[in-house]
Order: sequence, then structure tokens, then C-alpha cells
Amino acid sequence: MPSLLHYAVVTDPTSLPASQPGAPSVGTVYVIVSNTHQSDVWWEYIDVEIPVGTGPSDLTDDPTVITATADPDYTAWLEPAPDFSWDAALGRFRAHHPQGGGGRLTLPYDQSLVLKLDGIPVSGTEGLIRLRILEKSGGGDDNVPMRRDHFTTTLGVVKQAAPRIPRNFRPEKNSLADVDAGGNVVLKWDGPDHLDYWIRDPEGNETLVGTAAAAGSPVTQQPYMWSPIVPPKRGTTYTLVAGVRGTGQPEQGYFLTTTVHALVPEFASGTRTPWVEGTVDQGRVTFSADGAEVRNGSGGWGTLHADKADVDGVRTEWVRGRGDGDGWIEFPGTGLNVFHGQQKEWGTVHADKADVNGVNTKWVQGRDADDGWIEFPDTGLNVFHGSGRDWGNLHADKADVNGVNTKWVQGRDSTDGWIDFPKSGVRVFADGQNEWGTLKAGKADLDDLVTGEGKVRGHFTVAGGMKLSHEGRPLFVTLPDRMVFQGMNNFEKWVTFADGLEVTYSKTGSVWISKASKGLSVHGDLQVDGVISVTTGGDAPQVRTL
Repeated sequence: MPSLLHYAVVTDPTSLPASQPGAPSVGTVYVIVSNTHQSDVWWEYIDVEIPVGTGPSDLTDDPTVITATADPDYTAWLEPAPDFSWDAALGRFRAHHPQGGGGRLTLPYDQSLVLKLDGIPVSGTEGLIRLRILEKSGGGDDNVPMRRDHFTTTLGVVKQAAPRIPRNFRPEKNSLADVDAGGNVVLKWDGPDHLDYWIRDPEGNETLVGTAAAAGSPVTQQPYMWSPIVPPKRGTTYTLVAGVRGTGQPEQGYFLTTTVHALVPEFASGTRTPWVEGTVDQGRVTFSADGAEVRNGSGGWGTLHADKADVDGVRTEWVRGRGDGDGWIEFPGTGLNVFHGQQKEWGTVHADKADVNGVNTKWVQGRDADDGWIEFPDTGLNVFHGSGRDWGNLHADKADVNGVNTKWVQGRDSTDGWIDFPKSGVRVFADGQNEWGTLKAGKADLDDLVTGEGKVRGHFTVAGGMKLSHEGRPLFVTLPDRMVFQGMNNFEKWVTFADGLEVTYSKTGSVWISKASKGLSVHGDLQVDGVISVTTGGDAPQVRTL
């Protein structure tokens, strides 16, 4: 009676290659267990027995290193997944209830279970391998009772000694060719001698490198090798084409590829790469959207060494001479800084001519240390001479300024007049000494005039009134409507008053003389020390003494 369950076997690779000296072979066997009934099948165990040894019919000589797993595609109600492992006592791989003790498991109808043997070290002699499947089960469409002994099914897999196809297409030693030293590459492969072999280069050119043996002769595996006439100058992929071609026959057969490289590659049409790095010091050139960036091995900015650089522009943080103590130039956002030495100590700019829109500096001096120099404090401009801070002289043909703050001003000669500026105002001196000088002007408009002696040449006009005093006492005052005298007045020639005369001789008394209609009106007491005479009109005036 056949087994209640149906079995099939699949291997990976499809034909298991036998192990060869120096080339061990490892494969996988899948046993597919199917329930082809329309009823459930109950099973107690399913054993997979493999032949162990080194003969042609043996699968492996070491079953203990094989990994066994069970992979059901169903879930049985209230049942665990089966356990599948090597049973050394039986010499088989057994699938059973994980708790053992003859427990039963269910394979539902129309479902399957995969028993996988992975990592099989395939023995080294080719041949056919028989796998025995031992099944203890019951149920199915006829509801067969659980048998006392097992059903047996035999399956077969092929173990092939060497594939009868081309294989191992490779460089002989390594994939690098030192073309600069005259090196070349040697390509090798193994394959049956009943095929023709061509090598195809990246441009599609083919070279016939091996022809098939005479028809009817036994097929044997042969080693082959080939080298290109022109060594590769860069990374090159070669294709091995194996097959048989005839006139009008389409291309067919086997295709294998391998890639070799030149130790120092040479490119005829350029190279596209985001960056290039050194092999020892690991400096790096990165190609950005703006051009190229030079980096050091740590990823920071690197140094570009060249005898000459001809560029349209340079963007850099600083520029320096070759020595560590040389001067260097920094380019901050404000413009240009010149330093010397390893620290940020201000350096010196030497040039025949400088054409700039502006200069920001703390001071400017002539070429010698004793020359005059100019300092630029917050307040404006200081001119010094010598190595100290002694005030220097500013020489100019003309100075157009909004204001001048100075202690004194003098003419070009030391004997010229000079002006100093005390807190009280302006003082004019003569002859380079502290002698009062003369201020000459076409007009002087003053709110107040204080002088020891006033001299007026020409006409003297006073508008708005005039006050004369002596030692603080007023002597003569003019007002818009009158004049006031105080003290002794001696009028040697004439005094004219338009409308009258008021004489104040004490705090309480005064005499006021005004013009009457036909005479003189005196108000107040009139005392005369002398003679009063009255003159009548006419050609011979009569004088009468009172």
C-alpha cells in the first residue's frame, strides 16, 4: 500500500555538484510533503533517511552539520508546529510531535509541509542518491487506521562531478595590471572541449580563442587562458562567449564576464566622479557645483602646492608666504588685514602706489621712524612729529573746514601777530610777543565792547543810545528822547537842545527850561549869580540891566 502522503524532492542547486579538492560543495534538499486526500491525515513521524559516506550514492559524510527545519503552510487547531532534527540513534532526520511520546499531528487535506535540509556538505563522487521517506500515519479518504509500521517512499537526487559548461572565468592572479611597468592580464576559465570560445571586449569586438574538438570524440573538461594584445588602460569588462556558431545561425551558448583594472587608469574622454582621494596621505579633491575643493585627510581645508597658478579669481580666508614666520593677508568681511608672524600682529604693506577709495588705519607715518605721523582718534585727526607724541605742523595751501579747535593761531613768521583763545573770548597780540596787537576790520558788530582806550578815526555813529561812565559812575547817557549829564560839564563852544533843557542838581530839585510862544519859560526858582539883562529887538538893541 502506498504512503498516505505524497512526496517530492527539490535541490539547490538543481544538480548538486560533487565536492572537488580545494572546492567544497554545499547544497540544500527540500522534501515537499502533500496531503492529496479530501480528508485529514494524522501522522506520528516522518523520517528522511539519507545515505552517509563518500561513495557515488552517498549524499554526505557528515550529517551532523546539516540544519533541519520544518515549514508547514497551515495551522492545525490546538497543535504545535512539528519538530524536525537529526536523530543519531536512528541515523535519520525525524519530524514528529515536539513533546515526543508518540503524539500525533495533523496534515489537513489540500495542505503541504516542507522539510528542509540546509548546508549539506556534498560528498565528492558523482552518482544518483536515493532518499528514503518513512511515514507512520493514518486517516485519509479511506480513514485508514494508524499503522503499526511505517509506509516507505524512495526519492532520488543527482550528484554531478563537474558541470559540463564553462565556469570560473577569472584573472589568473589579480585584476590589477601595472601597464606602466609593461604588465598585462591573463584571463583563465574551465570548460568542456566540445565548444568554441570567444572573448568580447567592451567595444563589442570578438576574438576567437578556442575551437571545439572533433565531433564524436569524448567530452572532457579543459583549462583555458588568454591575454589581450593591448593591455587594458582602465577598468575593463571582458565577456567569455561559449557555444557553436554557423553561417546564418543566431548567437547562442554561454556568457561569463570578468572585470580587470589598470593600476594607474588612463581615460581617453575624461572622468566623472564626485571626488578624488590620495592613497597614502589621503588628501582629497572634491568637485562641487562651483568647481573644485581641496581637503586634507581629516576633511578640513587642504593645501594646493603648485609652481604657478593662473586664475581669474581667488576666494580664500587668508594668503601667506611659504614660511611660518612670513607675512600673511586676511580677508574679513570689512576688507583686508595684513599681519606678520604666526600671531595676528599687524604687518606692513609695501607698494609703489596705492589707489583706494578709503583707508581705515590707526596712524600713518613717513618711511623713517623720526618722520611726522598722523593719528586718527575718535575726535578727528592728530599730527605729531618724531618717535614720540610731540605735536607736529600741518602744512597746506588751503584748509576748508567747518571748525578749528586750537590754542592759538599765528602768521607764518615767528614775529607775526597771533591770536589766542582764552575762555573769555579772543585776544590779539603783536610781534610774536604778549603785547596787545591791532584788530583791523571793515565793520565790527558787537553786543558789548570793553576797552581801555577807544579811538575812532572818522565819523562815530551810535544807534540806540550811548553810555559813558568813569569808574562805574555814569557821566553821559543818550536816550531816544533826551540826554543826561552828571558831574561837571564844560561846553566850550555850543550846546543845542531841540525842545528844552532839564537840569537836575539834586535828588529833589531840578530846573526845566522849555520853549514858549515868544520867549523862554522857566519853571521853578531862578537864582542868578551875576547880572541879568534884557535885550529888546531892533537895529540898535537896548540892553536893560535888572
